[in-house]
Amino acid sequence: MEDLDKNLIVSKTELKKGSKKIQQFGKKISELTLNNIQEFKFPSNIYDAAIDLKNLKSNSAKKRQAQYLGKLLREIDLTGAFLIMEQLKVTSQKEIQRNHVVESWRDKLLSNNDSITNFFDEYPKADRQSLRQTISNAQKEKKDNRPPKYSRQLFKLIKDIMSKV
Repeated sequence: MEDLDKNLIVSKTELKKGSKKIQQFGKKISELTLNNIQEFKFPSNIYDAAIDLKNLKSNSAKKRQAQYLGKLLREIDLTGAFLIMEQLKVTSQKEIQRNHVVESWRDKLLSNNDSITNFFDEYPKADRQSLRQTISNAQKEKKDNRPPKYSRQLFKLIKDIMSKV
């Protein structure tokens, strides 16, 4: 019986560590986009506190607001919020990987003319004329040391082609 009581007692240090973790979680939430913050479906007071933290510029005000947000977050069950945050991380990582693939295709297409046929073999429904024109413009722009307008356009074009598959 006495052993059970000892296990149920949580030290003040452990409580502070838990509060600090929740406060850090609140900061991470406030760093997300508005649409992502809305996905958490928090009560209006917590949502408003997260938005306020997002908009603050002063470090001392941010610290106070983060403490307030942490206090509000401790009052609710956060299991669903942790799952949503994990999903957002996974989605973000997949998007980053997709962008790396697009960048590698763009680099291949700009540096090697033979890679165009490989690209069309992999993506046969791609608009060949617009892709070739954009590649040509991007190569000229790189050669003339101009800003990468067509290189960015090529990136978007490749990304659109790859998303349609």
